[in-house]
Formats: sequence, C-alpha cells, structure tokens
Amino acid sequence: MKVTLGFLVGILFSGLLLFGIQAALPIRAQTEDFPGASENFSLVQLLPDIEKIYREALITPLKQAEAKIYDRDIAEFYHKLLDKSVLSGLEEEAAP
Repeated sequence: MKVTLGFLVGILFSGLLLFGIQAALPIRAQTEDFPGASENFSLVQLLPDIEKIYREALITPLKQAEAKIYDRDIAEFYHKLLDKSVLSGLEEEAAP
C-alpha cells in the first residue's frame, strides 16, 4: 500500500513539475519587442569561435616553450620540429 501510494505521489509530483517547467520555458517568448530581432537570428551567432580557441590552446604553450629554450641548437631543432608538425599548419590557419 505504501509503495503504491508513493508511486502515485511521485507520478503526480513529476507531472506537476513537468507542467511547471513547460510554463516557465521561453519557448513562447515574444521577440518582436527585442531590438534587432529577426527571423535569421540564432544562438549560434552568440557562441564564441570554439575552433579558434582550441587551436590557440594547442599552439600557445608550444610557442612559449620555444621562447624559453636558450640553447641555440636545441631551439633551432625545436623550431624545425614545430614547422614540420601538423600544428604549424594550424597556426597558419588561425592567422586570418
């Protein structure tokens, strides 16, 4: 009896919660009063360029490590290694 009553109360509570969330969601929000709102507006325009951030996160530590190499031969080897690697191509793509 307690299990059945608890199950029914849980279903009732979940239903009320779902109904409350649907009422509070901005699905039916009006954007007509929003300045600059148009049919072409999307949330994608608000997101940062994740690919650029990822490329920068890969390249920056390697460039900082290269700047801290004081031995000329090792620095030259490291620079050539970075130029031959795929990461140097990422840096060129990130430039424009």
